[in-house]
Amino acid sequence: MNATEVLRIAELSRLHFSDEEAAAFAEQFSNIVEYVGAINGIDMQNVEPLVSINDHVNVLREDIVGECLTTEEALRNASKKDEAFFKVPKVLG
Repeated sequence: MNATEVLRIAELSRLHFSDEEAAAFAEQFSNIVEYVGAINGIDMQNVEPLVSINDHVNVLREDIVGECLTTEEALRNASKKDEAFFKVPKVLG
């Protein structure tokens, strides 16, 4: 990666770097890519793929319908409510 590519990516990201910063980033990015590329030199012939990091088995239970709260019970401690609904602050503009 060179400074020109860094400046182009910065422009697309709406970031502003000086020429010195772009050159430093280009060198750092190149070092990172080279470092990660070292993985290609590792012999992985006898390594099995990792499926899970533990041997735990997910124990599922039956989905049984139980007793539900009534609307009045659910709204009993609500600080703001309107008939059968919780009132919350507006999120979207």
